[in-house]
Amino acid sequence: MLPFRLPAFLRFLPLLTISLSAQELDADAQLLLDTPVPPPVDMIQLVPEAELPDPGLSLGAAMPDNITIDNQGGTIEGNVEKTIRLGGPVHVKGDSGVEIFSRRAEVDLQAKKITFIEDVTVFQGNMLQRGDRAVYFYETRVLDATGLRASMDPIVMEAGKFSSEWDGEKQIFIGKDAGITTQDVEKPQFWVRSDTTTIYPGDRVTFRNLKLYAGDTPIFWLPYLSQPLDSVLGYHFSPGARSNWGPYLLNTYGIMLGGERNPETGENEEAWLLSQWRLDFRATRGIAAGVDLKDIREEYVDEISGLSLYHLYDLNPQETRTGIPRAEIDPNRYKIQLKHRYRFEFEQDAEWRLDTNLTKLSDQHYLEDFEIDTYRVNPAPDNTIGLFRRDDDSLLSIFGRFRLNDFYRTDTHLPEIAYDQVLKPVFGSQFLHEGQTSFSIRAVQAGDVTRREIINPLLTLPPGNSRVPELLLRLNGYERRLVQQIRALPPGDPRADALRSVLLDTGFHRFHTNHSFSLPIHYGDWFTVTPRIGAAFTNYSSVQGPADSDARLLLHGGAEASLKITKDYGNVSNHSLGLDGMLHFIRPYANLSIVSADELGRDFPRIDRRTFTTRPRTLDPSRYTAIDEFEDWNILRLGTRNHLITRRDQQSHEWLFLDTYIDRYFQDPEGSRNWSNLYNDLRWQPLPWLGLDIETQFPLSGGNDGFSEFASRLRYMPNANVELSLAYRHLSNNPALLDSDRIELTTYIRLSENWGAGSHHVFEMDSGILENQQYTLHRDFGTWVVGGGFTHRSNLFEDEFGVVLALTLKDFPSISLPFGTGSQ
Repeated sequence: MLPFRLPAFLRFLPLLTISLSAQELDADAQLLLDTPVPPPVDMIQLVPEAELPDPGLSLGAAMPDNITIDNQGGTIEGNVEKTIRLGGPVHVKGDSGVEIFSRRAEVDLQAKKITFIEDVTVFQGNMLQRGDRAVYFYETRVLDATGLRASMDPIVMEAGKFSSEWDGEKQIFIGKDAGITTQDVEKPQFWVRSDTTTIYPGDRVTFRNLKLYAGDTPIFWLPYLSQPLDSVLGYHFSPGARSNWGPYLLNTYGIMLGGERNPETGENEEAWLLSQWRLDFRATRGIAAGVDLKDIREEYVDEISGLSLYHLYDLNPQETRTGIPRAEIDPNRYKIQLKHRYRFEFEQDAEWRLDTNLTKLSDQHYLEDFEIDTYRVNPAPDNTIGLFRRDDDSLLSIFGRFRLNDFYRTDTHLPEIAYDQVLKPVFGSQFLHEGQTSFSIRAVQAGDVTRREIINPLLTLPPGNSRVPELLLRLNGYERRLVQQIRALPPGDPRADALRSVLLDTGFHRFHTNHSFSLPIHYGDWFTVTPRIGAAFTNYSSVQGPADSDARLLLHGGAEASLKITKDYGNVSNHSLGLDGMLHFIRPYANLSIVSADELGRDFPRIDRRTFTTRPRTLDPSRYTAIDEFEDWNILRLGTRNHLITRRDQQSHEWLFLDTYIDRYFQDPEGSRNWSNLYNDLRWQPLPWLGLDIETQFPLSGGNDGFSEFASRLRYMPNANVELSLAYRHLSNNPALLDSDRIELTTYIRLSENWGAGSHHVFEMDSGILENQQYTLHRDFGTWVVGGGFTHRSNLFEDEFGVVLALTLKDFPSISLPFGTGSQ
């Protein structure tokens, strides 16, 4: 079998033979049946010219120099001035990168095209096309592949008319009356069909008059869609229903902006700005629109989220999730948020950055109504701008906190300048130093709405008025306690003015500096003791309210000591419990902390104050953030840490950790306790599919000063099809929090190869209320994943219901729904 030989006067053209082994072909290419398999592209080699029988045809036309033809059939028929018929098998390679195989072919020299007939296979980059006929116009580099089915991972495309074009840099593929799927089977379960479909490999696919089919049933339509292959880009939609929204459809379309425009292709290259455009429909609230802009060059793009704009004209702004009445709200509701980080290149050994975190909201209920996930963790967002310089030894901060939302209680820093020094040796000695110095202009202002509609009425309503309990519920814990203290005072008590000043508006200028020194002393590797001493000074000036300027000195000291006892249990092994050897570390420790602080007057406002927590306070004054509430203390913490270490994946693995400790109060800053609760913090991770965390505390004495808490969470996968998470929390006799016995259960069960079900329940046994329940069901159709969910939340005065649907195409196009009923 001889390769096709060009006429004698065209022998300057290169002649290449390509071999492609069956193992290297795409699975679809194996359907070429009896067609001889050409060699792989990377095995291209020059083939010596061979003498062919003279077909007896006149030679009057020139073959193009941008293609190479290998005709293995050795047969030439036709008129070389017009048409050459190749008996095949035929392999043609164009300089645009296209390679075409067929049983037979016809070269039309006048129309400048090659028609491939029978068992046609086309390779273009990572795209494979196959069918019975194709036409390649070699001068314009256009492939007419009408009737061929195309495959380009992960896309399979069939079209009434399919062609490819060269745009100067890469091949693009155009289908008329085309269908797109990612399921390369005889009868795909879904198709995306459109009048015109254009594929830009590695970039995007565009559709005109798009229809989405499940099988043969149309389920969705769009007039136009440009769908990038990046999952964060393109069109995403989320349908569902909620009690305070009604039925809804949330839509997002992401595109990249920025970069430089390529004059040849008209496209932006190296785009860096991710833009996600939003258009949301809520039946009872109206239409909303917005955009989120993110700089993808930032390392922490999710935290430094860029610019976010959102607005809606609310048809029902008085509608609530909880049933608690609210004051009149302007129907124009919006959010403007800027989170940005700019880095300066001032020094080689230090990092300079400017962080901006600003959030302007239309009203105090915006997050509660439209961004419930944010509302749960950050109901009153900060508004800050800070310039920071950081090196290996220190952090310099010039920081401002502003009041952009006058309906929140806000503390402001206008500004704060702080310099923090890390723990490091003093002049190369064994003594270690750590320090913090700051100056700030601080103020606190009550929210205007809170002041007008809640606080002022509460301070004037008589005892027993029916509105008092309802208004108290609308305050935060700190404000509620202050109001209750004021209402409990007898008429004319002078303390009421001081409390009212702290409750509404207060402020001061504050200079604070704190320095500590320590000296670690080691005895072998079994005993360590670290004595420490330090001092702090705080000056308050320009104090607002009834208090005068003040200053105080704080002295602190103490020591921490620990032992290390080791026991090797040799080759203890239990595969079912994840044990491969066992080493036990026991670390008894004692930590003594003494603080002596000058007292501030009772009427002095305190801005940086303690927030209530069930966990014990830190004993290190350098870590104590409640600077305005420093009081004398003398506390000894005694405890023991246990570590059980085993081997896993050629590394040490902490199989179990237990920290047991208790505080002895020689001077209690919060009361008259002698002993704290006994604390136990346990973390057990024996296997990748089993883990347990437990925190407990309970009083050792029989008095009424202590409270009990038990908090645990178990993560367990009994087999590959079931995943469970069970949490239990018990709290009793706490002075600030209600008693609670709460169970939280999350499950996911893989019912079969294609079905899965999940649930989430929160049950408060103390009140007998199932506070939250959520159910989800998933069906995997191979390329499709379809799911549905229902949620019911029991709020204080009104129940809340929600339904969400999920429809996801796994590969392309990236049309997916964020599936989480908690956030919808």
